[in-house]
Amino acid sequence: MAADRDDLERIRQAVNLVELFEGVTTVRKVRGSFKALCPFHTEKTPSMSIDPVRGLYHCFGCGVGGDVFTFVQETQGLSFVEAMEVLADRAGIVIRRDPRAAQQRERRSRLVEAVAEAGRYYQDRLKSASDAGHARSYVRGRNYGVEVVDQFELGYAPDQSEALVSHLRGKGHKDSDILAAGLARRVGRGRLIDQMRGRLMFPIHNVRGEMVGFGARLLRGEGPKYLNTPETPLYKKSELLYGLDKARSAISREELGVVVEGYTDVIAFHLADLPLAVATCGTALGEAHFDLLRRFSSRIVLAFDADAAGAGAAVRGDDLRITSELGLDLRVAMMPEGRDPADLVFEDKGDLLRDAVDGSAPITEFRLNRLLGQYNLGERNARNQALKAAVELIARHPDTVARHQHAVYVAARTHMEVDLVLAEIERNATTGRGGRSQGHPRAHGRPAVTGPVASGPMDRSERDVLRHLMAGTAERERVKPELFDDDQAAELVEWLLEEGKHLEEGTPIPLDRLKDQAMSALAHRLALTDAPLEPFDDVMTHLERRKVHRRKNELLVMLGEMDPIQDQEAYSQARDELLALQKEGF
Repeated sequence: MAADRDDLERIRQAVNLVELFEGVTTVRKVRGSFKALCPFHTEKTPSMSIDPVRGLYHCFGCGVGGDVFTFVQETQGLSFVEAMEVLADRAGIVIRRDPRAAQQRERRSRLVEAVAEAGRYYQDRLKSASDAGHARSYVRGRNYGVEVVDQFELGYAPDQSEALVSHLRGKGHKDSDILAAGLARRVGRGRLIDQMRGRLMFPIHNVRGEMVGFGARLLRGEGPKYLNTPETPLYKKSELLYGLDKARSAISREELGVVVEGYTDVIAFHLADLPLAVATCGTALGEAHFDLLRRFSSRIVLAFDADAAGAGAAVRGDDLRITSELGLDLRVAMMPEGRDPADLVFEDKGDLLRDAVDGSAPITEFRLNRLLGQYNLGERNARNQALKAAVELIARHPDTVARHQHAVYVAARTHMEVDLVLAEIERNATTGRGGRSQGHPRAHGRPAVTGPVASGPMDRSERDVLRHLMAGTAERERVKPELFDDDQAAELVEWLLEEGKHLEEGTPIPLDRLKDQAMSALAHRLALTDAPLEPFDDVMTHLERRKVHRRKNELLVMLGEMDPIQDQEAYSQARDELLALQKEGF
């Protein structure tokens, strides 16, 4: 049965919409209002506006909007009645319940509690059971103290067929719930046996912090090294990241997330005082994982060890969309040879983790380096083959400026003319071999938002910075004419900075003193445009990063052409400048 209008209004008044959004994405307060990365489509810059007073939200990027009930329906896949019940429980409000919705919610609660009880059981066994001595030895051998065991709720599944099943039955859990939660399986004539046995248990939580399943490491005997909970109504491995519940606040605060290969690598980052790491749960890294991560940060580093399998995981196939299409600054950090994060922390070299992350390379740059490294570039035929492979990769990139930067680098490495490389890239892009002829991907029938990229004769970010300058919403000290590619835009910037230097912050700059007809036409056209205006910090950061990326590619070309022995001083200066730029996160 539905709640009456008064109950609905009580729920609206009691639930803070901003807190709901903070559970799934990054929310920031901007000049008295709340902005967020839209959780309903991929974007680089926040376009979701939240009004907590009225309990409404609207995305200016994809057009979705609604209230607290709509939000829960869309993010949790619930009906209106189910969303109403979730919010009523959150607010402590008693309403009349739809019997079917109540049954579904009650069943889900039973499964969550069964998994949580299994987690408590496993942890108790690890801490005190006589048959878990070898598991405790393993944990101590990793330098995991009691605080680590408690923080990550580590446990031990006894090597007995019905130990957990008997425990859960004793706690009142039904066999149907134990099965549905993935904690047991049927054998023979229907007998229930434990799903995991004789393994160290790593509980896995969803982003809301509910324990929904386990990763299990074999400690001795035969069998797969790791097993995971099978797919259940709670545990969908393509939508889960181990450690995100513990790392999401730090990821949002530092605007940086790190993806590692294993559960112990996640723990290692925490022990190194870098609580930024997550790992997939028994499946390959996929687009849904990135879609989850980008709600908390647009900068993601893949941190793998140096062996072929680890490095290949970052570059295998094209199932991951190119960086700008994902709306992410996707990078790759390589661990020192033969070491993974857990090894480094165990050897008290945790500082090398930060160095590796700081020195990470953009994923396309990483792919290009690995690709070119497969060829003997001293041979003519090999250079031609390398060039063909490289241009096919670069042609997939949707950003014109980035393609040009990569072309300069490849031209230097292959001793080809830049114009030739650019021509080959555009030919690949035009014919579709680079994958761009199909256009950008779509989400739910709406155009994907990719943030400020080159558009027409003037970059969108350049136009938006000019609009911010005219409106008085720019931090004028950050704006430099040399950041602009468009000559007319650079001239207008100089004029606006001069006109605005005596005005108070937040005061629009009047255009009636602008005498140059061409600049006046440009200024008025921009001032009257009704296109959405991206936040100043986002568009300014885009221009600043673009300048640094260009300088980094110049340095790479210089280093490729220098003799480190004969040009020792110049080589050292260029190398040091490049390392400094990489450590700054560009």
